[in-house]
Amino acid sequence: MSVLTFSIKEKTLISKGFVFLDNGRVVYVDEGEPPEEFRYPELLVTGRERLVIPGFNSAFTNLSLYPLRYGKDLQDLSAHLDYLRRLTRTDMYFLATMGLTELISRGVTTALIIDIYLDEVARAVHDLGLSAVLAPPLNCGLEDFTPENELRLLLNRWHGKVEGISAGIAACGELSKDVRALARNYGLKVFVVGGNAEDVADLDVVHINPSSGSSNKVVRWGPQLGRWQPEEGLGIGVRPSYSMVDVVREVSYRTSRHPLDVLYAATVRNPSLIGLRDVGPLERGLKTNLVMMNTSEPPGWPPPRNLDEIARAVTEGSLEVETVILNDEILVDGGETLTVGSDMILKAKKRLENILPTKD
Repeated sequence: MSVLTFSIKEKTLISKGFVFLDNGRVVYVDEGEPPEEFRYPELLVTGRERLVIPGFNSAFTNLSLYPLRYGKDLQDLSAHLDYLRRLTRTDMYFLATMGLTELISRGVTTALIIDIYLDEVARAVHDLGLSAVLAPPLNCGLEDFTPENELRLLLNRWHGKVEGISAGIAACGELSKDVRALARNYGLKVFVVGGNAEDVADLDVVHINPSSGSSNKVVRWGPQLGRWQPEEGLGIGVRPSYSMVDVVREVSYRTSRHPLDVLYAATVRNPSLIGLRDVGPLERGLKTNLVMMNTSEPPGWPPPRNLDEIARAVTEGSLEVETVILNDEILVDGGETLTVGSDMILKAKKRLENILPTKD
């Protein structure tokens, strides 16, 4: 297999090598044949004519608007209050399940999610095996959904208690005293939607689609993808395809940046930016977080041979996601998502029929 590690500790590109995993961690990654002690694993996933890269991360994601994603003007949750008020907590669990299923199938393993009813989203994230930072939106016109109460639920049930799920705080525009106090009291990262990109003393702040400014703590999505610069993050937000490959392709096209730089942001820079410190590159000691793509036959064949070809194959080709592994769990194998079955999808579709947009 070929392995794009994006690591500064390992070789960036291993043209013919292996990855050895144990207890949810990368134990060894190198060229050639595995050492004797690694040749008889409990489970062997063949990597012949495959490409392995770090799992994708969406540094800004919305799930409640997932059924509306083919429409337009979906930048602001508060602009869709009539729709959101029709949702129950149970609806949100099934909406999250549907959206997360697409994310996993496209190689997205970790995400920042800013939305309503995040306690139910946390349950779906846990059930499907992803890792996520969940940030209730305060001062964003969604007071009907009691985001402060949602934050308490996350802190009491999930944050620091369930592996792979962390809480944050989202705010719109300027930071209020209450938001600052909450962030300081609980030591939480703050995600500011809109406003100006600027440093905030004593707080860990990331700016999402700021109206002005740029820094290494900025995330772009949707209408601002054309403004992306290296070291900034990238998110799906809400769009017709919940694929970070599509985001990387669009950014590369609109900014003329090298696709390898954009791919690095979508796999390695993003997790660090949103506060997930132990995932990102494929290197020894970090959590397992990888996507395997099939290059043994069309549309992936022939296997790309160097960094430029890999970047183009991933971002402009049609490589199929064959296997996805996060921590100690195989989320996708043989192109099939394993953590959610067809019965759950049918149940979700039936549950959500009444909230789907009607035809004009």
